[in-house]
Amino acid sequence: MTTTEVLFDRKEDVPDEPKLKKALGDVYPVYKELLALTETYQREWKFYGPKIGWQFKVTHKGKALFYLTPQDGSFRLGLAVRDKEKEVLLKSKLPAKAKEELVAAKRYPEGWPLHLHVNKQSDMKAVRLVVDTLKALRP
Repeated sequence: MTTTEVLFDRKEDVPDEPKLKKALGDVYPVYKELLALTETYQREWKFYGPKIGWQFKVTHKGKALFYLTPQDGSFRLGLAVRDKEKEVLLKSKLPAKAKEELVAAKRYPEGWPLHLHVNKQSDMKAVRLVVDTLKALRP
């Protein structure tokens, strides 16, 4: 089941491993794989209010790499893609839907918004491609 409902919408309801394992269900191993990909980065859970809830923020040198939002049986990654990264991703094997989102996106000071929804193991291929690309292009 996929939903956009905010799961951890109370400040006192900090996500921990047992809660995440239950909430993410079958994609919990994908979440753990993502942690392994970013093990040298700064990581923290941040509460952004009841409408957004708790997000897992991964940063490098003070700049966000991505924000992960846990959902019921899935999670969503939000990223800001810089100009050079956008060009590389559009020429990559990124799924067509993600490329369409990048092409149609409005540029913000942080970059081009990209959202990846992970609700099965095979979605990790696109996540790995994007995260590896951003890591390689950011000094």
